Amino acid sequence: MDIEKIIYDMLTESTGTHFLDSGGGSNRHWQRNQLKSIEDFKNEPHITILDKDTKYPYAEISVFHHLVNSLEYLEDETDHLIEWISEDPYSYKDNPEGRCISAMDTIEQYMAKNYANDDMNLVHHTNTYNGESSLSQVLQVISVGDTYDCDVIALSIHNGADVRGGYTDYKLFKINCESFYCSYMDEYQIEDYLECA
Repeated sequence: MDIEKIIYDMLTESTGTHFLDSGGGSNRHWQRNQLKSIEDFKNEPHITILDKDTKYPYAEISVFHHLVNSLEYLEDETDHLIEWISEDPYSYKDNPEGRCISAMDTIEQYMAKNYANDDMNLVHHTNTYNGESSLSQVLQVISVGDTYDCDVIALSIHNGADVRGGYTDYKLFKINCESFYCSYMDEYQIEDYLECA
């Protein structure tokens, strides 16, 4: 399946609403993204420098371009994940300990089982909100081992309003380590970018 279409589908996936989140009527990422076509995403700039007329300019890297340029969708592996989840599906009433495609602990178990010989100590999760990131949306990544130990990740995109909730279903991807983890532009890189632009 085409990587651009997969990323577009994830960026426009509804992650719901809640009266206590800060999204109001239509200010969640998925709601704003659903107003865009895939062509709109393709045509947006890869990098936008904001507040460039101030002492503190900052960069925003298009999450669409970043993911399209650094990932390969693993359709068969994602189908296997979905099949594994369907063997013991979560149900609030009937199976509260069941598996769920959007639950981090479920995906961690799957990654350990399939990519780390059942060693949960090798499974890591990263939320880009908790570190230096210039991406236009927050990512939740489940990986195995050190950066170069396993090039398969489970990815969920934050499509809600409040970063504590509103994440897409996970999908599996093969990453280009050299580009995937380069998602932050510091002040010197911004200065160089502006000089070359």
